[in-house]
Amino acid sequence: MIRRVDRYELLEQVGTGGMSVVYRGRDTSLDREVAVKVLHPHLATRPESRARFSREARAVARLSHPGIVEIHDYSGDDAPESWLVTEFVHGRTLRVFAEQVGFPLPEMGALVGLALADALVHAHAAGVIHRDLKPENVMISEAGGRSAVKLADFGIARILSQDDRMTMTGALVGSPNHMAPEVVDGGEADERSDIFSLGTILYWMCTGRLPFEGPNPSATLHRLVNGDFPDPRSVNPALSGPLARIIVSCLALDPAGRPASAEALRTELSDMLAADGIARPAEVLANFLTDPRGTEAALRPILVEARFRRGREHLARGEVALALSDFDGVLALEPDHPEVLASLATVARDDRRRRASRIAIGVVLGGAVTVLLVLGVARYGTSLVPGTEKVPDLPSSGSTSAGSPSPSPPTAGAGPAATPGVQEAGSVLRPPDDAQRPSTPRKAPNVPLAVLVRPYAQRVLLDGVEVAKDQQRVVLSLSPGVHRLRFEHTCCEPYDREISAASAEHLGEMKVPLVPRPALLRVGGDPSTQVYLDGKLLGSAGDSQRESFRVRVPQDGPSPYEGDVDLSLLAPGRRAISSSVRIRAGQDVVVPALSAEDARR
Repeated sequence: MIRRVDRYELLEQVGTGGMSVVYRGRDTSLDREVAVKVLHPHLATRPESRARFSREARAVARLSHPGIVEIHDYSGDDAPESWLVTEFVHGRTLRVFAEQVGFPLPEMGALVGLALADALVHAHAAGVIHRDLKPENVMISEAGGRSAVKLADFGIARILSQDDRMTMTGALVGSPNHMAPEVVDGGEADERSDIFSLGTILYWMCTGRLPFEGPNPSATLHRLVNGDFPDPRSVNPALSGPLARIIVSCLALDPAGRPASAEALRTELSDMLAADGIARPAEVLANFLTDPRGTEAALRPILVEARFRRGREHLARGEVALALSDFDGVLALEPDHPEVLASLATVARDDRRRRASRIAIGVVLGGAVTVLLVLGVARYGTSLVPGTEKVPDLPSSGSTSAGSPSPSPPTAGAGPAATPGVQEAGSVLRPPDDAQRPSTPRKAPNVPLAVLVRPYAQRVLLDGVEVAKDQQRVVLSLSPGVHRLRFEHTCCEPYDREISAASAEHLGEMKVPLVPRPALLRVGGDPSTQVYLDGKLLGSAGDSQRESFRVRVPQDGPSPYEGDVDLSLLAPGRRAISSSVRIRAGQDVVVPALSAEDARR
């Protein structure tokens, strides 16, 4: 016999926690799948636990955000059993996703972190904090072809109103690996505590390790309250400097050192991703959750080019340390990147040359001063004393000898900084003889680049100029320097990439698999009609009328860009109808309202 609480059938247990057991259930009134969280019996008899459980329901019920699990109902204060009903999320926890899929690039973890920060912005604005952020409380929803990140289980959330607040001072509630140090010390949790917990999740996603993990909970808490964690870039060298700085700031021991708010953190993550060429993070995240390997393949060259471009810009401004940091990030993703290796060799040669120049200048200046001192003794019978006698002008530190300027700082994309033909003789630099002066270098030829586009490119743009239309294989001619490529097709996401002629020369043929856009599905008629796709609830017809459902093309269709899905419509009090619907990537699909015949009981 199926157990029930109120109007909800408890079909199967799907999880358990410190406060409750979670069931997959069915709302018998609305005939929809739900999640039912029932408070443990030994807690339900305690007034403070029941009060906290009811408060959780009222707090979370105020939240309405696509990144937060929606609450439908709760038991009330006087019910014999305390329970909470939420939407049922088809998918897996972030912990399971990380174990089964992982985060091949740190920026993929940053995309998830950005989605969680956005959910926290909404919750904090409503006066609600989570207090138990951890991978087990983050769900990766995979229903209806629309993958998304959802923050779940505000099991110990609090309303931050002074006249209606439950005091939990001294209570150690939460996961030791993700708790803020001020909470461990018995302090009050606030928005910055959630930011700290999100920082631990970011660290874990981007490095594969927890920042404060120890051999036992006591060791973990000791490291946490002392702020003892490894530099994330020492754990994963592929982590960019800007992303590492964001993570470290979230884990500041002093709450004042963390981002001021979830909104500030969201802005920092968004700006960092934009600088890495990810201008539309929500779309890239949805693609990653649906097709991790394909998204990684498309994203890796974009990150490489963005880091290389930043490194060149730093080098042009003489910011060698920052440039080296970016170049390290490139080599972590592409160890044999030819232009980075050439730039590093140039920096090393310039550094040796500058050191040699300083030594030569010292020898020249020392010799000149010695000669002047000797002349002074011979002429005046005494040495020249600064301030009493005028010393003839000497070569400044900006010259190696009369008329020979010191080597200028390296510029991005330049070759060795030394003038061709300049030799080092002992410790003195000598200019070349006229016979040894190099001839004017010839301009480098254009480099051909063959690109194979799947399915095909309706438009190909080179540096913003259309150069081809409706072609699957395109041969481009790249002049020396860096170029921006863009491939467009109405059914696919546009593909953007920066590439230099030097890189193209070693690339051979470049393959561009365009990522299909989801189809946009809208259902007409009664807004309360429930819409099921391949047996999974998408939502109501009214939901689709407000914002079309994004439906991925089935992998087993006639092509990656077209396929059939099974659609079922169920209106209240009417029989369900089902049909096969053909969808195409990037196109609108409108399903009409139920007919009078279909609407019969």
